[in-house]
Amino acid sequence: MNFSDLRRKLPLGFQTFAELRTRDVVYVDKTAYVYELAANQFAQILTRPRRFGKSTLLSTIEELFRHGVKPYDGHDSYFKGLAIESLWHDDGSYFVLHLDFSNLNAGRTASGFRMAVMESIASFCHAHKLTVPEQPSDFGAIFNSMLEQLAPASFVLLIDEYDAPLLYHADDAQELQICKDLLRQLYNAVKTHSNKFRCVFFTGITRFQDLDLGTSGNNFTDLSLDPEFVACCGYTRAEIKQYFVQHLRYAAAVRAGCALETVSDAQIEILLDDMGAWYDGYSFDGSQQNKVFSTWSVLRFFANKLAISEPYWGLEEGLGVPQLLKISLERIDLKEILAQLNQGEVVIGSKEFTQSSLINPKANPYSLLFRAGYLTFIKQFSPSGKVHLACPNEETKLSLANLLARHFFALAADICSTDSRREVIEALIRVDPELIGASFNNAIEILPYSHCPDNEFWVTDLVSLLLFGIGLKPRLEVMSLNGRADCVFDLPQSQLTVVFELKYEASSDDQKLDAKLAEALQQIKKRKYAFNGNSESKVARLGLVFCGEPGKRGFARVALADVSER
Repeated sequence: MNFSDLRRKLPLGFQTFAELRTRDVVYVDKTAYVYELAANQFAQILTRPRRFGKSTLLSTIEELFRHGVKPYDGHDSYFKGLAIESLWHDDGSYFVLHLDFSNLNAGRTASGFRMAVMESIASFCHAHKLTVPEQPSDFGAIFNSMLEQLAPASFVLLIDEYDAPLLYHADDAQELQICKDLLRQLYNAVKTHSNKFRCVFFTGITRFQDLDLGTSGNNFTDLSLDPEFVACCGYTRAEIKQYFVQHLRYAAAVRAGCALETVSDAQIEILLDDMGAWYDGYSFDGSQQNKVFSTWSVLRFFANKLAISEPYWGLEEGLGVPQLLKISLERIDLKEILAQLNQGEVVIGSKEFTQSSLINPKANPYSLLFRAGYLTFIKQFSPSGKVHLACPNEETKLSLANLLARHFFALAADICSTDSRREVIEALIRVDPELIGASFNNAIEILPYSHCPDNEFWVTDLVSLLLFGIGLKPRLEVMSLNGRADCVFDLPQSQLTVVFELKYEASSDDQKLDAKLAEALQQIKKRKYAFNGNSESKVARLGLVFCGEPGKRGFARVALADVSER
């Protein structure tokens, strides 16, 4: 099978269960989880980052309650051959209302969203010969009127992206209040008419608590951190091995440069290890045994000529919606998060984590980054202890660094612009100290002074952020044969490895700056380097001194120690 044939078998662009089952594409069987979710008769909610398969999961539940697992309309059941086929014995007939709040909210004001929801319910009522008030006063009136006409346990309510309108309108108090009122009316109706529902299932990115809805939704069971449902969205390593056999063999052959028929099991395991480093690691209960890959990233990997080189998540199409990221980034102390990420984890109190909020500006932003998918548990979650978070994999680590770079460097207006990227990279390729200093200083021109370096470690963080922002991959405090290098990175365009020794000087006094530069060059010349990578690359070693004096901040000294063979 060639690459084009394999690509067509990937479930990219399909979200509904029926589409996946009628097209000749891979379907990873999650119906054992669907059975557990559908068997419960209490209201449930599941939160996961974007593009983890929540919509497909909800669509599967919808198909189950609409048609069951038996053949209908002259064709086989879409559940034929799947795990749930032998488990599900409910032949009941249900009213099924499936609303996608993201689509209903798209481009609308909060009032427009409310009207779109009411019109959807009215259309549903007309289709099922249920009466609706001629001029309903609000959402609650039309929804309650519909429920009163239904028999007990006959109604299935499925809402995808329930929090989309609140996230979209989070920075407008008046619009936000309209969305909150609608959700409260919805929750109250679910509570008041609980006997009418056979199944209530919501998906979203954030929890009820994050949205400051008070006690609304307290009758819902949140399954987001439940170990039983960790893998109901996303792919496990075992699932990738089971369902993407041909894709894995093809990818392993391409990476090893060998014929498809000669690919070994060991080569496939090595490929899975590499994929795991980039796309795995999401743990929604803290157990390192219960981890999943990002669904979207795995599919994009197989669809894009099998190259692990850049993250598929960016600022616009990130794991979290832009508004959630905007709120998170506005609250983050750049110095603090870089220090913690360089240490490998972010540690916050459980109370801070569980009491996160989109509305309260003092609430901890790391919990919101967890919701967005940029951080995950690396230790078992405990409501009474500390919460240990980290980027789940290399993809999110690089994406988060790029997001921070774009945010703190004027939201891509400066360093992340094409011209600025080209300017910095050209200076590095030419190994021109004067140009490097000028391009770096130009890049940080708009950086708020509160984020300006005040010690040597912070200079390293700033430089790493700057390099991440232009698409490079710096490695900090790399061990050499004779000490550590502050910052090392490769320039693939020129077969060059660059090593920085970084110093900080609070004063703009020329003698002090010159002394710091001399110290940096003396240290860098003493060290021998043995970095992994292309043995044909040359190594350029430079000393940089950052001046932190107010009004004169910036890289005041940059000098080249030498350019040598590895």
